[in-house]
Amino acid sequence: MPAPAPVLVTRSASGITRLTLNDPDRRNALSFELRKALLAALRAEAEATDTRVLVLTGAGPGFCAGGDISAMGQDPARSVERLAILHDLTRLMARFPKPVVAAVNGSAFGAGMSLALLAEHVIAAPGARFGASFGRMGLVPDTGFLWSIQRRTTPARALRMAMTAETLTAPAALAEHLIDEIADDVLAAAEARATALLTIAPLAFAATKTALAEVDGLLEAYLARELQDQGRMFRTPDHLEAVAAFREKRDPVFGRA
Repeated sequence: MPAPAPVLVTRSASGITRLTLNDPDRRNALSFELRKALLAALRAEAEATDTRVLVLTGAGPGFCAGGDISAMGQDPARSVERLAILHDLTRLMARFPKPVVAAVNGSAFGAGMSLALLAEHVIAAPGARFGASFGRMGLVPDTGFLWSIQRRTTPARALRMAMTAETLTAPAALAEHLIDEIADDVLAAAEARATALLTIAPLAFAATKTALAEVDGLLEAYLARELQDQGRMFRTPDHLEAVAAFREKRDPVFGRA
């Protein structure tokens, strides 16, 4: 029996396409296979003439748990390769020539939160939770987090979220303007928002979105710094301690030699 597709693609006659991260047993953690599949799907939909608005969601109870911890703490060079795929995803979503609506059906942590924040409109289920959990793994924020979060909040607040790795409920995220709405039926709400976005002029939208991503050069600057810093973090005792603590189901103790 063939393995399930890592990303499900659902198209409608109206021009709305839904991409569903499809590893529900692991809360859609970004394995190497899922990263590659999502990047390929996004590239295809960016070019697809019958796709005018994109909805991104997750299968099962979670939106995206972030990085695949089972692959961490092993080969730093391989970790850098996986990060490069996330950077390609970030660039593509930041410049994606069509509106993107994130339907956050459950928890969005680490790179999962980064993906949600790259959307133009973020809708969350009442029980969804958000967290910049990178620091818990001895890592710096990645997947463009420091770029995308500052479109919605201040640098000081972004730093505090990254330092503390705090978890925000959907109402708290809404109060801080990190998301745009909460809906009991998150997919129905996302479809309704996507339908409203079908009326915009596509060429003007694409040009405006690309300008916002490119004109000041900050996105590429943040990604370059991520690659430098995260490449170093992958080799630190703090990261290895965090991975060991996760596997041993205990709290990490950082700062040990």
